[in-house]
Amino acid sequence: MQGIDIVEVRRIQKIVEKHPEFLQKVFNDEEIERIKKRKNPYERIAGMYAAKEAVSKAMTTGIGKFLSFHDIKLKYDGEVPRAEVGEKNFRLTISHEKNYAIAFAEYVEDEVKIEREIIGKIKMRSPNTHKGDYGKIAIIAGSLGMTGSAYLSSNAALKMGAGLVYNIVPREIMDIMSIKYIEPIVKSFDELDELEEFLKGIDTIAIGPGMGTGEEAVEKLKLALKFKDKKIVVDADGLNILSKDLELLKVRDEFTTVLTPHEGEFARLCKRSVEEVREGRIEFAKEFARKNRVVLLLKGHETIITDGERVEINKTGNAGMATAGSGDVLTGIIATLLKTQDAFDAARVGAYIHGLSGDIYAKKNSMTTLRARDLIEGLDEVFRETQKL
Repeated sequence: MQGIDIVEVRRIQKIVEKHPEFLQKVFNDEEIERIKKRKNPYERIAGMYAAKEAVSKAMTTGIGKFLSFHDIKLKYDGEVPRAEVGEKNFRLTISHEKNYAIAFAEYVEDEVKIEREIIGKIKMRSPNTHKGDYGKIAIIAGSLGMTGSAYLSSNAALKMGAGLVYNIVPREIMDIMSIKYIEPIVKSFDELDELEEFLKGIDTIAIGPGMGTGEEAVEKLKLALKFKDKKIVVDADGLNILSKDLELLKVRDEFTTVLTPHEGEFARLCKRSVEEVREGRIEFAKEFARKNRVVLLLKGHETIITDGERVEINKTGNAGMATAGSGDVLTGIIATLLKTQDAFDAARVGAYIHGLSGDIYAKKNSMTTLRARDLIEGLDEVFRETQKL
């Protein structure tokens, strides 16, 4: 959005001399004080007036019913002018040519602020490496009618930089997933001991999205948790299974497990009502994480990440991410980060990146049109921005 305006200085001088109230009509107190600092103020008045007109043209409304002069606030960084209209910012250029003041206004898109400390936790790629250096990730997810969850988690893990991603699915959907995938590798095992042997060569495990809660799913979760030296993220149906038997967590090494419930899932895990959880999110989350020796990522507005002692409140993300599959994407992101991070850092960095991708999409497009797959594609922009730091 751009706008330009030109004003004759003599015309402005005549108006001010004839109508002293003109200044109060057009400018706020701070702007008037700036005008008064000039011994011969008319050039400055003309320039500032032209700037407000240029902004109104950039917004395509002009000055009138929907926009007043006072809605446009002129600000100065030293001698460099800019304008604010609500939360919108405009870059300004004001110049003079003989008896005329000329102003040019250009809308400046809000920049996404990057937290250096968090992004600094991401390990960038090095020369002379191969795919095995970036993690072999197993995503145990999916069931008949719930193939999308597995698809999103697996592709999110790859997009985060995993070297190899294996999606382990029931036999009944193996053909479906084989058709859907290009980069992830789909596998199915008829016997648990075959799956156990395969998981020995895996770096990190994610389990739960769209998996169901039947007997086969329960046995797979029990098996995955027995690999106590491997870091694991449990989400969705994996959490629903755990809520019926938290004793399953006792086989795990402390703080190698990331649980990612939303409030309803967490209420089932800690045997409280959703209302109680909402009223005491931080304390309940800390208590649960400490007692069960896990890292808990409690999703929602201002997602909480805690290991029972440390607490991180994630500030990225927006309401557009309240959509089917968003949590599955987060699971895949964290699964990849677990290769190079401890569980607490993987969870907090994962939540930050996940939300940042959503924020970038919302600024460029809208919250309403945001889909889970957009969060995966948005990781391009996330990494592009972070590489500028």
